[in-house]
Amino acid sequence: VASRRKCDTLIEEGKVVVNGHVKRNFGYQVGIDDIVVCNGMPINSLPKTKVYLVNKLKGYISTSSDPQGRKCVIDLVPSDDRLFTVGRLDRDTTGAILVTNDGELANKLMHPKNQIERVYIVASKLNISRDKRGHLSKGLDLGDGTKATGELQRLDRKGGLIYWKVVLREGKNHEVKRIFKALGSAVVHLHRQSVAGLEIDKISPGKYQILKENEAKKLLEGIPK
Repeated sequence: VASRRKCDTLIEEGKVVVNGHVKRNFGYQVGIDDIVVCNGMPINSLPKTKVYLVNKLKGYISTSSDPQGRKCVIDLVPSDDRLFTVGRLDRDTTGAILVTNDGELANKLMHPKNQIERVYIVASKLNISRDKRGHLSKGLDLGDGTKATGELQRLDRKGGLIYWKVVLREGKNHEVKRIFKALGSAVVHLHRQSVAGLEIDKISPGKYQILKENEAKKLLEGIPK
């Protein structure tokens, strides 16, 4: 129809009509049976679902837009579609994040019940004993009434830092940093190595890759209907 920003303007001006009603709600999800008219012209079909694997740079935020004008992850993906990030990575975190033009898919992938695997590489200054690490596999108390469950494996020590591999499947806010704090340590660097089994190794920082049909199909098959 138009660029993402132009579409926002059309919505603000009341030129988007869904099932006979003007829609000014940017978050409205168009259904497959909805009748959409934009600027007096009927829109015949929804865009084909696209999923991008982005290697997020430090300094980018994981929202669709920012009133403060900060750089957003979706700015790394040139597209005329309205884009959604699947979950969030902190501004100082790098690595794998999924972006899609399908808001419903994004919400499903973010839901904790779907157990989408996320693998992180973490650097810390302080060691964590084997006994303490075991608490995470059983359910670690984060100190605010919630628990985190996952796997924590020590990798190596380099340049005064200890490197860890963390595997999580729920996606709580700031989960990795909260885990390390609860274990008496602190995160110095945080990088997400993979999400939903999709590795970021072959994608340069700040670049993206469109999921192939078989990759997207595998991703969709892992989500309950």
